[in-house]
Amino acid sequence: MSQTHNQLDVDFVRKCFPTFDTPLAAKTAFFENAGGSYVAAPVLDKLMTFYQHNKVQPYGYSDILNAAGEQMDAGRQTMADLLGVDSTTVTLGPSTTQNINTLAFACASLVCKDSEVIVTDQDHEANIGAWQRLCERTGATLKIWPVDPDNGELDINKFMQLLTPATALVCMTHSSNIIGTINPVEAVISHCRPQGTRVVVDGVSYAPHQWPDIPTLQPDAYCFSTYKTYATHLGVMFTSADFTSQLDPQCHFFNQSYPQKTLDGAGPDHASIAALDGLGDYFDNSYNHHFGQSAISLYEKTQAVSSLMHAHESELCETLLTEIADLPIRIVGRTNHHGREANIAIASDRCTSEDMSKALARQDIAAGHGHFYALRLLQKVGIKDPEDGVLRISFAHYNTNDDVERVIAVLKSVLQK
Repeated sequence: MSQTHNQLDVDFVRKCFPTFDTPLAAKTAFFENAGGSYVAAPVLDKLMTFYQHNKVQPYGYSDILNAAGEQMDAGRQTMADLLGVDSTTVTLGPSTTQNINTLAFACASLVCKDSEVIVTDQDHEANIGAWQRLCERTGATLKIWPVDPDNGELDINKFMQLLTPATALVCMTHSSNIIGTINPVEAVISHCRPQGTRVVVDGVSYAPHQWPDIPTLQPDAYCFSTYKTYATHLGVMFTSADFTSQLDPQCHFFNQSYPQKTLDGAGPDHASIAALDGLGDYFDNSYNHHFGQSAISLYEKTQAVSSLMHAHESELCETLLTEIADLPIRIVGRTNHHGREANIAIASDRCTSEDMSKALARQDIAAGHGHFYALRLLQKVGIKDPEDGVLRISFAHYNTNDDVERVIAVLKSVLQK
């Protein structure tokens, strides 16, 4: 029976993830979601179907080849439908890191020695290093949008001080994989659009908590990873049609007439692409369960379901933040859930991040530690040992109140001694 109220049915959700049927996962409170989420059942079903029946070179006159191609096409189209964009604007690559690196090479004609590129100190290294290397190759000026050393956040006023008519690109994260704050991407785009400055958004840490709304946001490029959004290990990159038309092709010359192949330098695993069709089924099934049958688009359904997911995670996040507020720890970023994602970074002078992670693991709670490829950020906010880094507690919509209470109990036990 479907629900019609605005609350996520977590019992239904967990039944959609076969991992929870395994003994190890059943006893584990999983808070490593920022590193990779569990995979929804429809995705696994389509992945196994492809590997079992169509693991061949796709496309051709033979039935088995044709079926493989049709499944891949369905996966590509489903991803476009989930995002509410034309399929020709979507590139599927092996990872977001690789996609951004490819995009940086493709931007070579847009950046010269008189150009400027703005990056932030808050980003994952994938969305800094690629642009730094581009500037080194072209002689362009790299500008750093600094973070507040107290909380790691970005101030739009400091961005405005950096933006000039010479700025060709702005590359920023939608939300940090450490800080969790939702950044002012809309404001950045509104300031950049009139002067033709392109905005590249890394949504890897945002998409698992709120599905990207690209038609509303209207970035020039938006990247995220499906292995962190309940699917196979792929990177998804949207590039607007007018932006793509200005980029240097990174594909075989005979594929240059196909916009969706322009930035495809190699091509990821075929089965992983086909399995993306199952992600559409997961969101469709979730919508039907919570809201009932509807003829609205998959994009609209996904946005509605995502709102329930985000509300559930925010409630759990607030519980955690409230209960650990008096512990001898530093929460890197906001100490409440408003304006942030459910991705919490903790450091303590009383206990190393590694030891906190190990203490949680002994109680079957998965939460990693380190710099999580945001080494520059940890250095800027004064983490004493960036290699030990922070303990990161990253939520997904299948986490429960019991999961959170277990984390709270362990942290209190370790840090109140």
